[in-house]
This record gives sequence, C-alpha cells and structure tokens, in this order.
Amino acid sequence: MKKYLFFAFALAAGAMTFTSCSDDDDDEKEDSVYSDKTYGQEAIQSCINLEDQLTAANQAIAGASLTDDQEETLYKVIDGVVDNVIIPTYTKLADYTEVLYSSLNGLTTSSITQNDVDDACEAFLNAREWWEKSEAFLGGAASDFDIDPTIDSWPLNRSLLLSYFKDGEFSEEALEDASILGFHALEFILFRNGSPRKYTEFQGYDTYKNFTTVKGSAELAYAQQVCELLLQRTYQLQIAWEGVTSSNSSRAAIVDAAGLKITTEKGLTYGDNLKTAGKSSMSTFSTLQAGIAQILSLDEGSCWAICDEVGSAKIANPFSKADISYVESPYSYNSITDFQNNIRSIEDVWYGGTNGSKSGASNSFHKFFEDNQSKLGDNVEDAISEAIDKIGDMPYPFVKYISTIWNKTFEDE
Repeated sequence: MKKYLFFAFALAAGAMTFTSCSDDDDDEKEDSVYSDKTYGQEAIQSCINLEDQLTAANQAIAGASLTDDQEETLYKVIDGVVDNVIIPTYTKLADYTEVLYSSLNGLTTSSITQNDVDDACEAFLNAREWWEKSEAFLGGAASDFDIDPTIDSWPLNRSLLLSYFKDGEFSEEALEDASILGFHALEFILFRNGSPRKYTEFQGYDTYKNFTTVKGSAELAYAQQVCELLLQRTYQLQIAWEGVTSSNSSRAAIVDAAGLKITTEKGLTYGDNLKTAGKSSMSTFSTLQAGIAQILSLDEGSCWAICDEVGSAKIANPFSKADISYVESPYSYNSITDFQNNIRSIEDVWYGGTNGSKSGASNSFHKFFEDNQSKLGDNVEDAISEAIDKIGDMPYPFVKYISTIWNKTFEDE
C-alpha cells in the first residue's frame, strides 16, 4: 500500500570520435538550422521547467509531516546518493584523469606522435564527462576547497595565458591563476576546431591567433603541469567524500603531500557529513530536510543550481546576451555534451546510480516519490528527459550556432 506525503502546498505542487562527441554530436545540421533561435529558446525553457519540478520535489519533503518510515527511507536515499553516485563519480573522474595524466606525462617534442595527441584527447573527453556529471553535487568539497573554480574556470583567459609565455616559454607564475588552469587550459592546448591538434604543432609553433610565437614544446610542458594539478584535485574530491581507505591510500598520500584539505571543519568526511544530517551535531546540516535541500534545490551546489547554471548562464549568456566568449568547451566542440552531462548528473542523483534512469536503485528519490507522490516524481523525470533532449537538439557545434546567430566569430572576443 502506498504512503502519501501531506503538505500544505499540495494544490500548487500539482500544477571516441572527434567529429562527434556524444548523442548530440550528429553530423552538422544544414546551415539554415544555425540561424533558428527556437532550439536555444527551447533548451533554456526546458531547464527552467526542470528547476521548477526540483523545487516542487524539495518543497514536498520540506513541508511534509514525515512518518518514521519515510524519514528512514530518506536517510537511505541520502546514503545511496553518497555511496552509489557521488563517491563512484568522483572515483571515475580520478581514474580517467589518471589516464589523461599518463597520456601526457613524459611526452617530448622528439617522441610525440599523432596517436599520442589523439589518445590524450580521448582521455580528456572521458575525464571531462565525469567532471560534468558531478556538477549536481558541487555543494561540499568542490565548493569549500575552491576545487570547482580551480579546475573548471572559464572563459579561458587567453590573453593572460599568452602573457605568461615569454620568449616562447611559460612562466611558473601561470600555475597560480585559476583562469588559465584546469580543463579549459588543457582543452585549448589539445584541441582545435573540435579535433585533436596536429602533433607537428608541438614540435614547432602554435598556429592559433596571437599564439604564433609560442613554442609547442612550452605548451606541452605547461599541459603536463596543469594536468598534475588537476590530478591532485580530483584525488582530493574522492578522498574528501570517501575518506582514506586501503584502496585509495596512495591517492590520499598524494593529496596529503600537496597540503590539500579533505574534511569538514569538524573533521567529518563529506560523505558522513551529509549522511548524518539532523542526526549528529558534527554535521553541518541541522536537519534531514536541510540535507535533502542541499541535494535537490539550494541556490548553490545542488541539482537545482546546476540546472539553473546550464539554462541561465552556460546557454543563455552566449545565446541571449551575445557573450560569445562565454561558450564553454569551444575548442573541443564539447559544449552540448557538457550541458547534457550536467543534466545527467541530476538524473544520476534522482535515480540513485551512475547510469541515469537505468540505475533503478531501490533507495532513490525515484523510488521514494513513486511510493509517496508519484505524479510529482513523474514530473521531475519527464523534465529531466526533456532537458537532455532539448539541449541535444541545438545545432552542433554550439560555438558555430552562437556565432551564426550573432554574426561574429569566437575569436572576435
């Protein structure tokens, strides 16, 4: 027999190839499609719809008189989000960043081949996937330790980056500025126009506008050091949520050697901090509902927050405000895939696994709402699917779509 939540607002609540990066990366559409604003408008609206449904889902829990059984179930849901979504996602992110680091480490201009560059690009896209699929839970270590801005700041400050390449070499001071570090610095060095760079550029000079005096060897050395910092930070995310274990002790040692923090101010792992919401005075969350809100709908670091960022910033800033420099992942043409993976991070949280709607975890928001308020749950799930689809409908590559709409090229910025 199904149990039903009782809440005051019930009536309101009712109301690797490199020419193609993912589901959205089909062959380029006919040129006429690129001037059609409908695609961008519908993608933005789909994000707004999903935000509304996530808010309603959180309010349903926040305003309910929960039974003991419902509270127990929700604690199991939180456990599942931590153990089956957050920790595995960060572990896979670290795994693939290791592959990227290995693919770059030790490469020299005399040894590099096109296969080496291609392999590094494939590794980059794999690591990038798991980072973007983690953005629904930026609340916690990623925010507290400034990991997000350190490894994912954009737009890449190309003019600043260029200033650090003096006499064709790079200055160590460049490694201190987040605007020229992380994924987007690596993307710029590895990709051009949606494809891996030619290996011969690393043996000679860059061909990108204003970078023609920069040695490819200097860029390669810079990429290797940026990737090492990225690796440390992805390890930090895993350890901060999981804690030190026998299986991750070597990664924990690297994090410790780098002087990176891994616990909350009261000494908890971030996993335990969320799991003990409302149970322990050590937790930063005073109630179960506060923990749920951090997962679903807080203004920062939640499912709602990343959905809002995708719709109102990642897509809308370039699409609605003509800020073409704000296009994310413009060098790899991975923008639309990034946006979809941000929504998939919400999908993973909702279904309680790292495989989206196929996860089917017994302890998940999906199951909780199916048992207690199925219509509200259906609304969230429909909105997730619609957002992924509508974002994927935008013409690929996104940077060309925006350039066509505003009649200016990315390099103009």
